[in-house]
Amino acid sequence: MLISKDWGRAAAAAALVALLAACGGDEGEKGAAKGADSTAAGTAAAPGADSAAGAQAAAPQTTGGPVSGLPAGPTVDAPPNEMGRIMVLEYHRTGSPEGEFVRTLANFRKDLESLYAAGFRPVTMRQVMEGNIDIPAGTSPVVFTLDDATRGQFYHTAAGEVDPNTMVGSFEAFKRQNPAWGTAGMVMCILPAAAHPSNFFGETPDKGTPRAQREATIRKKMEFLLQNNYEICNHTLYHARLDRASNTQQAMDWIGIGEDSIKAYLPADYDIVTFALPLGMWPREHSAAWQGTYRDGKRYENRVVLEVSGGPNVSPFDNRWDGHSVDRFIVAPGALERQLERWKADPTNRYISDGDPRTVSYPASMAQYVARDRLGGRTAREVAGAPAAAPAAGAQPAGAAAPAAGARR
Repeated sequence: MLISKDWGRAAAAAALVALLAACGGDEGEKGAAKGADSTAAGTAAAPGADSAAGAQAAAPQTTGGPVSGLPAGPTVDAPPNEMGRIMVLEYHRTGSPEGEFVRTLANFRKDLESLYAAGFRPVTMRQVMEGNIDIPAGTSPVVFTLDDATRGQFYHTAAGEVDPNTMVGSFEAFKRQNPAWGTAGMVMCILPAAAHPSNFFGETPDKGTPRAQREATIRKKMEFLLQNNYEICNHTLYHARLDRASNTQQAMDWIGIGEDSIKAYLPADYDIVTFALPLGMWPREHSAAWQGTYRDGKRYENRVVLEVSGGPNVSPFDNRWDGHSVDRFIVAPGALERQLERWKADPTNRYISDGDPRTVSYPASMAQYVARDRLGGRTAREVAGAPAAAPAAGAQPAGAAAPAAGARR
């Protein structure tokens, strides 16, 4: 399994290299989110892209909300299993045609609808890492990660409002329309010094705007993200390939200086805990991805390191959980739809909340994997009569290599 997993990551990284070479990581060739997204809206979905509509017709159950008091909305009719697997979705650009790292805005919006109807609710990577997954009974957590800070992800109109034709604009509109979706945002993996338009979500180049004006705009963007419960993630200074660093210190500089350049626009007490590996490439010394020193002894520590590909991850309460190697599910054409259909047919290995963040419910078959030292004061509760959790699924579709099974590099 480790071989197939690494092969899948290598293939995904190669595809991303090709994408960046072709478009420079821009949000569409024209660099204008509105133009790219209007094209997307008029483009037919890739084959199989609408198959998730079946999940919406599955007569969802409705129950009371969690301790937080949120309404439940659609849920899955299955016993709780908080030792089940969690998807960490990976997106990059909006545009057309679709590919492994390009999603039309229309299909991103369909993803939100399909996940909600299938009983999923957004959480951040920080919440997963800490085990603070407070969602209604019968629902499952899902993490949205957006890499490269491209213009189509998040931008302001000339009037200073969040552009509705961006991923953040679409996500916020979905929150307003569906209160049971919850209040969590997405995980924004930022390149602070990449070439335009992958510089703080398409911010104008330094020479195009006075520095004070540019920095005020960036701060406004970051304030909005924090106020709306998004998580800020480091993706290195400018998408540096860590495997090509001349030595470990250079790799640590790329990571640490990238974090510094992001934190310049964040509150002094904001702690960045998540780091996304550019192209999924590791530094020669892997531990440099999660901790290191730079700039005369300054330190960084990443409690979560995001891989470039993979399948759903084990629960943070599972003793096989490894926060320093978290797989991501690339939302390639048809991939998410197929995964939802598999879980609709058999939800036994899917994380399903019991609705009480103070307990961790699990089937008897998962008892050996409960990491009791990670419960953090929560009570582990075996669910009598729950069906045995299914073994990990086999190979994933293109864009989502073999799922995590506890084996790590």
